[in-house]
Amino acid sequence: MKPLIKVIIPAYNEQDSIAHVINDIPKSVDEVIVISNNSTDNTEINAKNAGATVLKESQKGYGFACLKGINYISKQEIKPEIIVFLDGDYSDYPEQLTEIVAPIINDNIDFVIGSRVKELREDGSMTPQQVFGNWLATFLMKLFSIQNLLI
Repeated sequence: MKPLIKVIIPAYNEQDSIAHVINDIPKSVDEVIVISNNSTDNTEINAKNAGATVLKESQKGYGFACLKGINYISKQEIKPEIIVFLDGDYSDYPEQLTEIVAPIINDNIDFVIGSRVKELREDGSMTPQQVFGNWLATFLMKLFSIQNLLI
């Protein structure tokens, strides 16, 4: 039986890339949820036109947008077996989603993190706030995963 997969995409002013990202997500995904984090461009319209569920988060920050998506899913009657977080600017490759979830499906792994190789990150490509935000987001995801296992 195919697992229920949902994708959460926090987005801020990603009008030029968001539809391409959504369209390149494998068809095995059941729902794509884009959280507009105070976007002032056509991110929301383009995401909706590409078939995504669009939510709005007024508190600025990647973590707040991620939590909005998690909260939305937590209120659904049928919960997904797999939740994938993906960036809306094409810095992640949505077509690789199948590879990322394969260990969960095939090997009963609980948690997988896809990583851009830190050693290959260009100097200045991420601000200290972004580095901290990524650390915080992954820490919170791990924390929520552990709490779900304990429930």
